[in-house]
Amino acid sequence: MKVEILGTEYLVIEKLESEDVLLKERAGYCDHSVKEIVVEKINSEEGSLKDLSVYKNEVARHEIIHAFLSESGLKSCSSWATNEEMIDFFAIQFPKIVKVMDKIECLN
Repeated sequence: MKVEILGTEYLVIEKLESEDVLLKERAGYCDHSVKEIVVEKINSEEGSLKDLSVYKNEVARHEIIHAFLSESGLKSCSSWATNEEMIDFFAIQFPKIVKVMDKIECLN
């Protein structure tokens, strides 16, 4: 799927770990050099999360936030923009933040 991030087209794709060596150590990544966001296509197996779609969505949001920061120019000028804890915070909390902003009608 193609998406536009701050005027730049990115391709968002799912791949199996066996298809991409970078997925051996992470569940997704944003490659700003080729404008791709890759999210691991995880198969349900014993011992895994019961609802993998929740995790997959968190990973997708995480990588999208990396892309936004990269396209903003922040990736190269400060370390906080690549801080994984900061990215995780926004990836996990973003739906809740949007819900509050929507409720008070301040999104437009």
